[in-house]
Amino acid sequence: MDGESRRQEILSRLLKQDKAISATAFANEFGVSRQIIVGDIALLRASGQDILATSKGYVLNHTHDALIRKVIAVSHTTDQTEIELLTLVKHGAIVENVIIEHPLYGEITGGLNIRTQEDVKDFLSSGVQLLSGLTEGLHLHTIYVQNEADYDALIKDLEQLNILYRN
Repeated sequence: MDGESRRQEILSRLLKQDKAISATAFANEFGVSRQIIVGDIALLRASGQDILATSKGYVLNHTHDALIRKVIAVSHTTDQTEIELLTLVKHGAIVENVIIEHPLYGEITGGLNIRTQEDVKDFLSSGVQLLSGLTEGLHLHTIYVQNEADYDALIKDLEQLNILYRN
């Protein structure tokens, strides 16, 4: 299979699936190296495809037109990460990303695409250092919720947990 055909097949798979697909999985499927797939994704992005890289692989950034987009500021210890994320998904939130302000590099964004308790478990089991560790726990999340009532409820819960950042 040539590169263009492979990229079209990657795009087709991403369109059909909501779960992330890793570069390694694509590489094994197409019999190429992981780095070839990373290059294919870069070319697809350059052609205008909105592909997100998450901790579990690549997903197509389906627009959340029917949802309400919010950015929340939170601050907590590493040990509180699980309760923070579980609180968000309990209220039906999609946690699109984490954003920190780095003193040298400026804004750094990491894709998450966390929607379920299983996603939280998978994310935490990766064992990698959290971006919020670079900012003593202070970070932002872009989230999507169904309605303002869900948003208000999750904000209340985060306040009660002393996780919502207030300055």
